[in-house]
Amino acid sequence: MAYRAHAEARLKEAGFRITTPRRRVIDLLAEAVGPVSAYEMRDQLEARGERIDIVSVYRIIGCLEQTGLVHRILSTGKVHRCVIEAHEPCGLPQPDHCHHSLICRTCGRIEEMHCPDIGSLLARAAATLGFALESHRLELGGLCKRCAA
Repeated sequence: MAYRAHAEARLKEAGFRITTPRRRVIDLLAEAVGPVSAYEMRDQLEARGERIDIVSVYRIIGCLEQTGLVHRILSTGKVHRCVIEAHEPCGLPQPDHCHHSLICRTCGRIEEMHCPDIGSLLARAAATLGFALESHRLELGGLCKRCAA
């Protein structure tokens, strides 16, 4: 399913309206090659003649993140669309699947990886300390296949 259709269906399921600004941000994310910041989104929308304030962009990002449609890359402050829609959610009690990112230090490319075994390992480790793990993010840095060659 195309990202836009998937995103709109997910938002509707979660009880969110499909507003014009949300649709525009979803379209940008669908077209994006890599991660983008809120300011980059606002600038791209304004370059297309769409007026949107930065607060609205951040709110839309929050809505999309809440529904598992984007993931925030903590090390860069940018977001990228979720590309693991087809995978089953991991076993942790969280609203969506685990989020693991491989980030190329040279070109900035991000590969999203589904690895429920890591989530289970982290949950067991947290449980030994009496902690009920609800979510986690894992960012791994290195070189992508293209940059390593």
